[in-house]
Amino acid sequence: MDGLSMGSNIVVRQREQSLIQQEPRQEFRRVTIGSLPDNVLLEIFDFYQIVINEKVINTKEVDEHHPWNWEKLVHVCRRWRYIIFESPVRLNLQLFCTKDSPVRKLLDVWPPFPLVIRYSYSSWDWEGPEYRINSTNNLVAALERRDRVREIRVYVFNAPDHVCDQIVTAMEKPLPALRSLTLGSVDGILPELDTLSNGSAPCLHELTLWGISFPSLPQLLSSTSDLTSLNLYNIPNSGYVSPETMATSLSALPKLECLVIKFEFPIPHPERRNRAPTRFILPSLTKLEFEGLSEYLEVLAARFDAPLLDKFLITFAHQPQLEVDFDIPQTGRLFCSCLDSFKPLGLDIYLTFRWQDCASIGVSFTSIAADSEFYPSHLWKIMCEDLDHQVISVAQICGQIPSFRSSVKSLIIHCQNLNDLNRTLWLQLFRLFPSVQFLQIPFLLQQSIESGSERSGEESLAVVDELFPSLRGILRYGPYR
Repeated sequence: MDGLSMGSNIVVRQREQSLIQQEPRQEFRRVTIGSLPDNVLLEIFDFYQIVINEKVINTKEVDEHHPWNWEKLVHVCRRWRYIIFESPVRLNLQLFCTKDSPVRKLLDVWPPFPLVIRYSYSSWDWEGPEYRINSTNNLVAALERRDRVREIRVYVFNAPDHVCDQIVTAMEKPLPALRSLTLGSVDGILPELDTLSNGSAPCLHELTLWGISFPSLPQLLSSTSDLTSLNLYNIPNSGYVSPETMATSLSALPKLECLVIKFEFPIPHPERRNRAPTRFILPSLTKLEFEGLSEYLEVLAARFDAPLLDKFLITFAHQPQLEVDFDIPQTGRLFCSCLDSFKPLGLDIYLTFRWQDCASIGVSFTSIAADSEFYPSHLWKIMCEDLDHQVISVAQICGQIPSFRSSVKSLIIHCQNLNDLNRTLWLQLFRLFPSVQFLQIPFLLQQSIESGSERSGEESLAVVDELFPSLRGILRYGPYR
């Protein structure tokens, strides 16, 4: 076989040589980037900026203050500059204005592209007071071109009053092209915003406020029908908006996809009215994140439906002066609509109780697909300090959502502090999930449950079997008594 292979290779080489001798010699021209047509270069530039922006969003590998550095490309040659400037929308040409940027010079040199403002102020900046004054002037200079401002991201920490007043005054004037706004006060020192963008932001898509008191928020939301993301973090008491008013504002946002409402110090809500409110639909909402009192969310949830909701992240604040009493039928209704997304896929629900610290319990609901990859879906966190109240809280919440309990196939208990276990409370919790097939439980918890049984030895294991008649497997971990 080796001899035949060698002979065939010799024949092939001879035929190649004869063909080369018969054909006229051809000159092959080297192709350089300068020989590419304009449309090909445009495709290359466009592909590059898309890749860069995806890295900023997904991996943070690129400096978000200067993600798409088209300025370097326009300095390569006049032809490249012409191609790039002829397609500003496709290539997403923007001027990034930061506290380090010579803003007035940038605005004079470059064409009138949209402005993206990135600014942070801290009295602890090592550069000194002169630098901080210049950085604030850069912010004000950028905001003067308000018809070009597309995105603003401002964070303030320990700023003096005159700086805060400058920022607030500049933000209150109209910003007709604004699409994304993030405004944060780390220490709550930024003064109250009376209005923002003159009370109107027709192009706004994303709004994030962190520790900001903004009583006129409902007025602004009434003009932002294209809003897709509303994120309100660390809402101070002075920025409290009632759930009824919040619901009215949300009803004007048909494109809203993400809603985050988190209170810094939750305020008890007055007693609910018996009259059932009229519900509206948020047809695009897919994520709801809330941190505060259960009463607030319950009043808000009673006023809307969200058929596409598939991300549910809830934290109920602790009320030390009150007894544990969660009455949340409307919140449970919304939650059940989330779990309905599992049913068409034939996915089981994996329920996990996780004590991350001594002051809270997290209840997570996940599904597992055929390829054994977990998809986190929902998290319910309850802030309370002692273990008994935590167990009671979980039992109350899960007990009000009966439609999903039969779907829970796996129950996982992660708990470190298991001193003075109340057997009765745990039995009440476990009896809510008769369809569980897999149980992961600490030895101490199992021993506590079995210790109250009159049976002994191997017969005591039947206590778990009676609680979970469909049980197929159990995993116990941790120390014995």
